[in-house]
Parts: sequence; C-alpha cells; structure tokens
Amino acid sequence: MYYLQRQIVFLTLLCLCACGGKTGGGVWGVYLPGLPDKIKAELANDDAVYYLLKQTHEPILRKEDGQNYSSRLLDRWERNAASSRYSFCLKAGLRFSFKEPFSKEQFLSHMVSVADKYGDVRSVDLSGNCVDVGFNGAHYGFMDFLTKYENAPTLADGKDVEIGLGPYYVKSISGARIVLARKKTIKDGYNSIVMFEYGGPGETLGKDVVISDYNRIPEKEIPSSVKKRMVSFTNITLKSVGLVINIRDKELRRTVYNCVDPKALRAAFFPSASGFYNIRTMLPLGVPGAEGGVPIQECKIFRHSGEGRKLMLANWRKDNLKDLKNFSQAFFKKTGIHIAVRNYEAADLVRTLFKRPHPYDLFLISSIALMPEHDVFFKNFLKAPDLLTDYGSARLEKMYSTMLVAEDANRKKDIALNIAEGLANENFVLPLYQETRVFYYPSEIKNILIGKSFVEYPEVGDFYI
Repeated sequence: MYYLQRQIVFLTLLCLCACGGKTGGGVWGVYLPGLPDKIKAELANDDAVYYLLKQTHEPILRKEDGQNYSSRLLDRWERNAASSRYSFCLKAGLRFSFKEPFSKEQFLSHMVSVADKYGDVRSVDLSGNCVDVGFNGAHYGFMDFLTKYENAPTLADGKDVEIGLGPYYVKSISGARIVLARKKTIKDGYNSIVMFEYGGPGETLGKDVVISDYNRIPEKEIPSSVKKRMVSFTNITLKSVGLVINIRDKELRRTVYNCVDPKALRAAFFPSASGFYNIRTMLPLGVPGAEGGVPIQECKIFRHSGEGRKLMLANWRKDNLKDLKNFSQAFFKKTGIHIAVRNYEAADLVRTLFKRPHPYDLFLISSIALMPEHDVFFKNFLKAPDLLTDYGSARLEKMYSTMLVAEDANRKKDIALNIAEGLANENFVLPLYQETRVFYYPSEIKNILIGKSFVEYPEVGDFYI
C-alpha cells in the first residue's frame, strides 16, 4: 500500500510538472538546517550527507519499486538458486572523474570490502569484467545490501571528501555553503547544486540566489511567494523524530523518558510547525512493524544520582527560546529536574553529533530512510562509530547485528520490533512524531520518473528543465 500511494503521488506530480517558468537557471539551490564538514559514504545515515550522496554517489544496485533491481553500474548480474553465489558484471567506461576511471580491479577491491562487511563470505573472484561472490550458505539479502549508499564505490578526494560514481562532484565545501558541479554539463538540466545552511525564519540570500528545494526546512517557514510559484503535494515521510536522552544514570534517564510530554516538547521546539503524526516507537509508519499512537509512559520520579544537576538540551533554532523556557519551567515543576537550553549554530551541532563525550544531555534527532528498512532507525544507537549517545547496550547491539544478516523478512521484522521495544525500555530515545508535510518543487521540471522516490531526497541530475 505504501508504494502504491507513493506512485500515485508521482503520477500526480508528473501531470503538474508539464510546464512553468524557470526558477533556477541551471542551478539547484537547497536549504539544509546544517551542513556537514565531511562527505563520505560511511556517513550516509546523516540527513544532509545522504542528500549529498544522492547526487555524488551511485550504489551497485537500485531497488526503487520495492521489488525489482536495476543498476547504472552493471551490465548484468545473477545469483544461483540457493542464493549462495552471485555474479556482478561491470559496465565499461565508468569514471569517478575525467582523470580517474573505475577499473575492474577497483571493482574487485570494493566488492571484497563490501562482502567482508556483510559476512560469511567464502570467496570473491574476478573473471573478466565480472566479480563472483560466494558465501558459505544462503544469503538472500546480499543484493539489498548493495543498494545502500554506504556500500557505494568511492574514491578519496582529500581527508574529508569522497568522489562517487554519481553525476556530480564536490567542487567546494565551507561552513556556509557546499557547491556540487556536474561532471559532464548538459544544456537542459541543473549543472550545479548549491547547498546553503538555513539560518531560520526571515533569512534572505542574495538576489542572484534562487532556492529550488525548501523541503528540508519546516514547512511553515517556506515563504508564501514560493508556495505560489511551485507545484505541491502532500506525503507522509519515512521520517521519525525523537528526543535522544544521553544520560548514563539509568534512573534519571528513565524519569526523563517517562515525564517528557512528546506533544508539549515538539510544540515548544517547533512553535510554528504542524503536521505531527504520533508514533509509538522510532519506526515510522511505512516500515514493517511500526505502530501509530504514543509511547508508553508512566511519569514517576525514580531515584537517581543527578540531584541538583542541570540537564543540557541542545537547540539550533532561534525562534523557540521563550517556548523552550516555558517547557523547562513546567518540567521542573513536575519533576524537580532542571533543563537548560544551550544554543548552537546548526553546523556546529552537526559536527558534535558523532563525537564523544557529548557536551549535552538531550537533543532532537531525525531518522529518515528512502526505503522502508529498519536499520536506519537503530544505527545511531547501536553501531559504533555512529553512536549518538555516550553509552550503549551490548544486548541490543547483538540483536542489531543479527537483524542485519537475517535473511527471512518476517524474522528481520520480529527482531526489529524487539529492538524498538528495547530502545524504549532502556529509555535511549523518546519518539516524538512522524512528519506529514506538503512538498514543493519547481514547476520548471519537465520529468518526474515514477518510482524514483525523490520526495525527500531528489536526484537532481535526472531532472530536465
């Protein structure tokens, strides 16, 4: 049903985008709430990095309709009936850049690394332009594994940036903007992408700058003039937002989890926003096993060692300080626990997310997936080096590792449900909402391909104007 609804949206937009005046002049501008300082496939779980990777990188396989595979890198691929041996044959002429081809020897090295990460591999061999991968048993999920952007072929371009096999490369990167350039220019598309850090409501850029994509910022903060000149549609995203509770003291963490009202916190943090859809765990609806409703809470003050301590809430917005102060005061009256707000520039906060120890106890995080897969919503709590907390759970981490290699879809779902419940029982993250919003896209776009799943993360290189 989820994919059917999505395809209806794409068909509708295809009709809407048949004509319209140009807005970008070959330059695609996008607002992001925080710009990363590293662009690497291994950081694909970061929202902003993933947007970039969709332009610069290309996975070995794609699975855009939830069932059938396609590839822009392979001539052909096959597996035996037991799903224990796979063969992947590389297209000729692939290049990272004009100077850097993607050779069959590099392909072999990449597949050795990916297969080793997947596990239980018996052999990886090069035969002509094909790489054959053998496992010790049946592994039905290996092709899905190859669709993930963290497993896409890459080439280092300095310490913090990688080149992929996508249509764009990183031309420049700074704290204020990131510029991507198309490797081979065309006359009827976007030849450059400029990513700007969003500074909040009322921010204006120079007259020569046109934003094409406002969909990464709160919907209420998109200017009305923009809404009038763009085509729009409503969609429920595969995005969940939660409050990460980075507190080692289990009882203090338990108190915070059970006594923070999700509705009150999201209203305070996003005072002008709407489109909140309740979810019981961090799995958003559309992912197998997700549930609507609210988290199970029973607000009691548990004995803890944090008496008199102020909990630090990280905040990157400037329009919510009064609302957060009121929320903090109400929480103190209910629990006797102080919550202080520490403001960060968005880029500074992004840089601290994966550095431990964190200088804050509480912060909001969004987890978003292009496809309805479970691991995206657990990775930041259970897999180093992506941990967003200064603590972990060996029990849940073991379950997560088992889920990643589970071949049966029902078993994978059952493990995922147990992990979701475990995150709640351990009070790691309090689910706040799933986002429902109106998306806006330039009316100049002449083609929207059904099944492209461009809603949250457009592939700008495929658009024609």
